[in-house]
Amino acid sequence: MRLNARRAVFVFALVSLARVARAQGSLTPPPYGEFRVDAIDGRHPSVQAGAGLTVPMGIYVRLTATGGIGPEWRDSQTLVTGRTDVIARFLLDPFRQTPVALSMGGGVSVPYERGVRVRPLLTAVIDIEGRRRGRVTPAIQVGLGGGARLGIALRTSVRNRR
Repeated sequence: MRLNARRAVFVFALVSLARVARAQGSLTPPPYGEFRVDAIDGRHPSVQAGAGLTVPMGIYVRLTATGGIGPEWRDSQTLVTGRTDVIARFLLDPFRQTPVALSMGGGVSVPYERGVRVRPLLTAVIDIEGRRRGRVTPAIQVGLGGGARLGIALRTSVRNRR
């Protein structure tokens, strides 16, 4: 029951953020999807695949909520773990004026492991976003949050905005 309430609050927050972003005018692009794979080297190494929604919060700031799931290797066992990240990034090139752009941000990561108490962790990230290919823009993300992390993301943002 608690998990359903958390999901409802999470979805309500994302929809509210999307409406706020849409009301800010034409300089702010619409929300877009993100698909990613992350390798996390924390207490126990893991690889997680995830998807999420990025909501522009103005010209320079993007708020992304992502959920991920994947294997974790602990004491010669493989366990299924997951996480939810909410990260705000500041973009240095929101209008795609250069082929490669840098963004930096931070937020909260909440890892989920069976039988382990859930506790949020602070997260800091640096992204390098590449050229748009078709309908997606590839990005590499490095950061800290539950351990060192390295991720590859595909973002579906509009043509002239990051």
